[in-house]
Amino acid sequence: MGEAEIDLRSRMDVDVDVEEEGGIECGNDMLGAAAVSVELGEKGKSLHNTVQTSSSLQCGNDAPPPMWTMLPKELIEKVFAYLPLHSLFQVRTVCKLWLNMGFSNNLVKLRAEAPSCSPYFPVFFSKGSERGWCAYDHVMCQWLHLPPLTFLPCEAKCILAGDAGLLCLNQSVSGSTFSSLCVCNPMTKRWKVLPPLAHAWEPGITHMVVDPDQKAYKLIVTLTHCVESTHVFDSQQDCWQATSCLPPHFLLWGRRSSAFVRGFLYCVALEIGGLNMEGLIAYNVHTGVWTEVHELPRGMRDDPYVLSCGGRVLVVAAQKNPNGRLTSIRIVEFNLRTKKFVEVTEMPQNMMLEVFRCRGVWKPVAYGDKICVASKKTLQVAVYDMAQKTWYELPKCPLSPKVDVAPFCFGPSLQSLS
Repeated sequence: MGEAEIDLRSRMDVDVDVEEEGGIECGNDMLGAAAVSVELGEKGKSLHNTVQTSSSLQCGNDAPPPMWTMLPKELIEKVFAYLPLHSLFQVRTVCKLWLNMGFSNNLVKLRAEAPSCSPYFPVFFSKGSERGWCAYDHVMCQWLHLPPLTFLPCEAKCILAGDAGLLCLNQSVSGSTFSSLCVCNPMTKRWKVLPPLAHAWEPGITHMVVDPDQKAYKLIVTLTHCVESTHVFDSQQDCWQATSCLPPHFLLWGRRSSAFVRGFLYCVALEIGGLNMEGLIAYNVHTGVWTEVHELPRGMRDDPYVLSCGGRVLVVAAQKNPNGRLTSIRIVEFNLRTKKFVEVTEMPQNMMLEVFRCRGVWKPVAYGDKICVASKKTLQVAVYDMAQKTWYELPKCPLSPKVDVAPFCFGPSLQSLS
């Protein structure tokens, strides 16, 4: 593993070992020095609180207790609340006291009040039995190995959606071609199976929307039959509600991608019969109604993906030659006021050849001003910065081949599943 990677799996393994053995014992292999840096960002100012253990501190009955063991629990929790979540797992390996503090209700509340960090993206999931996954931190400019999903049942395989630190997976039902859904928090290792729908179904769009203030989430799922019906799961009600179907003669298209912006879920719809028009359609999550379809520009109808980026609705699409090789990847914006599509950018040819090598297995994901286009074959990523209007490449993802790319960002949290 290179210097530009942080592996949280080993940190989580330490947690498990300590819990099983009853704590971290003193000895020659004791952690000689540990530093915890807390950055409280406010208008460009940072407050650095550093707690260091002396490498000369010896274990024994006569040794004075470490300074941090005498700090009030409330003060420690307040400091922990401002740490990035991956750093919170790291500091828990410093001593038994910090490990046993766990994730108290007070800490969860304080973290909810602290300034939020930017999420990680893109996210690569390994298809192997180790169930590893890796995400890119744009602040630290590093790939992070996140704790493996081995705590989930083996039936929960395909990751369909995610938001605010929660993941939604389909769970194969024995003896059936249909699936149930489960939701998990990879940081707290909690998961639950959602109530089943009233009838057998095949998933279409699956999109998760988390409301951290209400400590609740919704799942918007379209079910593929002769027409696509829409069902919404509300965690506060713990039940499904059927809403509306798509307009007549339309099915959802565009690799089943979706983007949530200002209360609307945007998807790509395909007209059946007639001109076979492809366009952008929106679902009002509050009223449960689908809006009219806005036709996509020509050249944006091969593998279209719809994204949310800084409150803007974008469509990313590739063009291919008759042999199936990529010839261009373009990005357009759907203006929410004028209902028109506006050209944003096209990926440079040399970058497309370097990242994708003309093979069209790719997925985009966006947050803030950055749009990442990731290759599932080469594990390389091209990034477009909308603020700077420039393209650049990320380091290659350190996972082994045979991966999938999430269509969402991952922001670690202690969000409850209830």
